[in-house]
Amino acid sequence: MSQSNTNTTIINAEQPREGPGNGRISGSVCAFPNAEQSKEGPGSQPGRIFGSAVGGKGVKRRHNSKSYQEKYSAIIEVERGVKTKKKIAEEYGVPANTLSTWLKQSEDIKAKFLSGNIEPARKKARGPKLPEVETALLTWFKCKREQNLPVDGEMIRQKGHEFALDLGVDPAECAFSNGWLERFKVRHNIVCKKVSGEANSVDQNHSDVTQWHDRMKSILADTAPEDIFNADETAIFFRALPDRTLEFKQTKCHGTILNKERLTALVCANMTGTEKMPLLVLGRSKNPRCFKHVKSLPVTYRANKKAWMTGALFTEWVKTVDDLYTRKKRKIVL
Repeated sequence: MSQSNTNTTIINAEQPREGPGNGRISGSVCAFPNAEQSKEGPGSQPGRIFGSAVGGKGVKRRHNSKSYQEKYSAIIEVERGVKTKKKIAEEYGVPANTLSTWLKQSEDIKAKFLSGNIEPARKKARGPKLPEVETALLTWFKCKREQNLPVDGEMIRQKGHEFALDLGVDPAECAFSNGWLERFKVRHNIVCKKVSGEANSVDQNHSDVTQWHDRMKSILADTAPEDIFNADETAIFFRALPDRTLEFKQTKCHGTILNKERLTALVCANMTGTEKMPLLVLGRSKNPRCFKHVKSLPVTYRANKKAWMTGALFTEWVKTVDDLYTRKKRKIVL
């Protein structure tokens, strides 16, 4: 038998309840779940238990995973001892038992976070699917970079497939896809960089290099910053168009062949930036047409076949700078 009082439903198996209101139950009565009936009423949802029915504990707590950055910060806060564990757990929005679990795993969490092999925002540290292949691949990668050889993603993927075959591992277990490549780079903190110069071609431990470093330090120590100058050359591709443009979203973007006609400029300034020497510009033509009727230039212009810096041109420029500061009765370091 079922009777209702406003929006409250009560289920009775056989006998009606007796009491005030001729068999109706008055007052606040909780709704009990029934397999054949759905809960309906103001502010309620079908199939949801009212908070009043179970003292506010009927709604399941939503699982909120925290990143390694947050876990590491919480562990450090506890180790400092400034705040209580309860206060720290509230600040990070986790139960006290979750914080206790982090503390039990503190050594592992700190080691993984400080290793740099895990992104701070990552919530779980997943290991490689084929650890023996990844170990061989990482050794190969380190060897190639020690030889200053460039390595790209496609090379890593192909080498991983080769190592899988050599080690007797079924390559079908790992697709060596773009997603696998990105996870491999994240696990080992590998990023794409531009190769900069030829610094590694010089043996930094050679006696001549170490002696020069010591001598340079003693020279710079006795020189004022405004008398220390730095010079470097740069290429100017004055006919090259920009490599970026605006285009309609649905239209493929095409460009033209890059024009590599160039000039070379030598720039020089002192350490404080208060003094800049005139530019030395190198071109291919000794008497360009654009210089016709030009009586003076704001730069020093020289020319050779490839518009590159040569030893003779650089020596000439150094002698010019030396004569300039000799007349000024100043000693500078270049």
